Amino acid sequence: MKVHQLRYLATVAAEGSIRAAARSLGLSQATVTQGLRELETHAEIALLTRHGHGIALTPAGQELLVHAQRVTAQLREAEEALARHRDSGATQRLSVGVTPWVAQTLLARVVPAFRAALPHVQLEFFDGLSALAYPKLREGSLDLMIGRIAPDDAMQGLQAMPLFSYDMTVVARLGHPRSAARSLAELLEDDWILNFAPIERAMILDNLFGQHGIEPPRQRIHLAHSASLMLTLVQQTDMLSFCPWPLVETASLRDRLVALPLRERFRSHLVGVVRRAQETPAPAARSFIALFLDAMRHWAASPDHPEWRHVLRSVELIDPGAAPDA
Repeated sequence: MKVHQLRYLATVAAEGSIRAAARSLGLSQATVTQGLRELETHAEIALLTRHGHGIALTPAGQELLVHAQRVTAQLREAEEALARHRDSGATQRLSVGVTPWVAQTLLARVVPAFRAALPHVQLEFFDGLSALAYPKLREGSLDLMIGRIAPDDAMQGLQAMPLFSYDMTVVARLGHPRSAARSLAELLEDDWILNFAPIERAMILDNLFGQHGIEPPRQRIHLAHSASLMLTLVQQTDMLSFCPWPLVETASLRDRLVALPLRERFRSHLVGVVRRAQETPAPAARSFIALFLDAMRHWAASPDHPEWRHVLRSVELIDPGAAPDA
């Protein structure tokens, strides 16, 4: 029996459903569901029953809930006591990886609110390439990431809460001679500048070329280790690139880049909050996640906002509390 499992039980009892509990905890429903199943396996007895309106506790679950509430209350008191010591003058740090298009849209809404709420916490941001961020998350040098969610086989030791899905597109500078191209076959003699970690090369090239039966022009593909460097080269040269649609729709790029009207379509990606599995986030991380979700929902509720309209139409929002309970 583990502490996080007891916390899940107490939160589900308080919120009335796994969906609401996951939202309160800043976790995915799958993570909470798995934790509760493991708790029932350990207890060797059913603790929960599901009905049309949510979750109910069995008699055994009700009895265990009393202990779970006591344990979680004591842990909360311990965390608050430690927080008082930290707040007495020591500076804390919160390290966050952020994918570029999120950095150019929602981040500016989150940071001022976070600084007002936790002025003693120093923020540290990193570009959100998942292949580089995931090792940092596992080792503890990165607290959380708001970026692309990798396939399951790359998520060992991590958990994710999906927030957005988006498509990829081929881009060029405004006025590029290939701006009217309709097929990748027309672009094989052009130079490309891509932003990815070297270990992601095969996956990126398969999404861009391989899945369409086209051999990548490898001697024409170049690597930029930062998104800003890649975008500068695309804007100032005839190099092509492969970008998330929402990045192209940001205010700073919308009038400088053009998405090519290609017949080919590319696999979509998920963006969400990624952090270490089976670990309760620190108060600063919880606050940042909550403020980010608030900003996301405000964004969705303001579809005609001039700063957001173009980006919003290029993504599909996934409310972490919108899916039915598992």
